[in-house]
Order: sequence, then structure tokens, then C-alpha cells
Amino acid sequence: MAEAGARLDPVQRAALQWQVCFWSGEAGEAERRDFEAWLAADEAHRLAWERLQRAGGRLQALPGGVAGAVLRATSAGNGRRRTLRALLLLAGAGGSAALLRETPAWQLARADERTATGERRELVLPDGGRLMLNTATAIDLRYDATERRVRLLAGEVLISTAADAARRPFVVETPAGRVQALGTRFALRCLDAATRVQVFEGAVELRPRDGGAPRRLDAGGQLSFDASAVGAPEVLDETASAWTRGLLVAERLRLADFVAELGRYRRGVLRCDPAVAELRVSGVFPLADTDAVLRSLVRALPVRVTRATRWWLTVEPARGRA
Repeated sequence: MAEAGARLDPVQRAALQWQVCFWSGEAGEAERRDFEAWLAADEAHRLAWERLQRAGGRLQALPGGVAGAVLRATSAGNGRRRTLRALLLLAGAGGSAALLRETPAWQLARADERTATGERRELVLPDGGRLMLNTATAIDLRYDATERRVRLLAGEVLISTAADAARRPFVVETPAGRVQALGTRFALRCLDAATRVQVFEGAVELRPRDGGAPRRLDAGGQLSFDASAVGAPEVLDETASAWTRGLLVAERLRLADFVAELGRYRRGVLRCDPAVAELRVSGVFPLADTDAVLRSLVRALPVRVTRATRWWLTVEPARGRA
């Protein structure tokens, strides 16, 4: 990567654009083919890509999943292009504080607490409560005389609230709206355009960002809501908190969904070929060793794992099998 103040040459810029494409979570088969062709076209392309992956640039200071969340949270079209330009400026010109403070990327990079891809960490909150951060998660904490506030910028958290002598409300703010704890243990996850809420103990009251009546969700329930609407409640998935123990639990889960979930815990791109997307996966898998999980898939299912690069893997049909 270029040093601060230097200009990116065309090859470095192309490598960075590919990285942002993969971080966005929107790269598909056509992008993979184009990337492979670009990588094979010139040795300089491969070297530039490998330098980028060695985390030598400023962008790699951000958790991989956080960077993707920035792009997914940015509106399509001009908004995403503005974000890309800001990221390129950060990597190639050392960054302008005045510009970066206006971008979601800056807010995520400056978060009070964050985890890298594959990392999980528990915090003790100022009031004695506990908060567990899942992979690629970023939060801000704001405790004052009137309110206890957690701002979930990206990722997933499990919160166990504590009683507060000052009786201050405990509120979590997400891109979709506000969730207030009513003496509880609950989890929140930022999805592409919504927030998923799961309540293990007590209850929460949630309110979409753009208005609407508050909705109560009691223990044993889960739902998703976006900025304008609240989805129907469902029965809580009993395995929903397995990630806090470093486990991924699947019960006849579609392979495409399993691969997408596993991909949250490893850097780079992990794809599932549509030809095997409907195969089913069951078992308990260790999140600390995603390579071992992929090997177990190959042993159990008619699939293989191919590598376009060290950072791009695809689960696809085994040779001679659909």
C-alpha cells in the first residue's frame, strides 16, 4: 500500500477496489470471474493484491466485517461511490480528518469498542452489566446522569443488564431504531437493512427509527425490525447464543445459509455455489477453526472447497457430482 501522502498507482487502486467489492458482501459469480481474470493478467496484479492482504494499509485496521457493514449501510449508487472514494482517499493520501469525520467508516474506526473478524470479547459495563461482542462488531458507550446508552454500529452483541441505583433507562441504538431493556438478557444483530432482536430473559421495548408505536418483546421471542416497520414475532431459536461459547450450531440448515454464517468468522470471501445451496447441514462446529469446519463439510457432503486466492474460497459440487 502507498505511504501517507502518496498517490495510488492504477494497479494499487484496482486492488483496493476489488477489496472494497469483496467487503461489500455483494460480489457474485461474475465479479469472481472478473477478479480471477484480473489477477491472472499480470504478475503486478497478484503482488499488489497480496500486499493488500498482508494488512499493510490503513484500511486493514478496520475489522473486515465492519468495512462490509459500512458499504451495506450506505445507500446504493452515488452514496456507495462516495464511500468508496473516501476509503480510497484514506488509503492513498493518508486521510483527511475533516472528510473522514463525516463518513460512517470514521465512526466505526473510532468506536469505543470493536472486535476484528473472528474475534469475540466480553465487557463489564460501568453499571456492572455485561456485554459480549461477536465477530466484526463495533459499539459506542454513553453513560450519563439520565441514560445508559449503547450504540451498535455494526455486528452483534449479547447484553445482560444490571440494576441501576439511579433508575436510568438502558437503551441500545441501532441503525434501525431504539431498543430499551426492561430488566433483561437479550441479543441484537445488525442485518443488511434491519436489526434482529432476541430476548432470553425479561423483555425489551423497541421503536423503529422513523416512528411508529413501541412494540414489546418478551423472553422466548425474536423478531426483526427496520427503520419503519416491525416484523412478526417468532419463537426464539434455542441455539441463538451458541456463538458466545465459540460454537456454530446447525440443524438441517441450508448449506448456503451455513456458509454465509461461517463466512462472518473468517477474513476474505467465502461463497456457496448455487448448485449445492440446498444441501442440508447439521452439527456443532467450532468457530475458532473455520478451516476445520470446511474440511468437515467436504467429508460429510458431496462438495469440495476451491480457492481462487488465499482470501477467496468457494464451496461447490465435488467433481462428477451435482
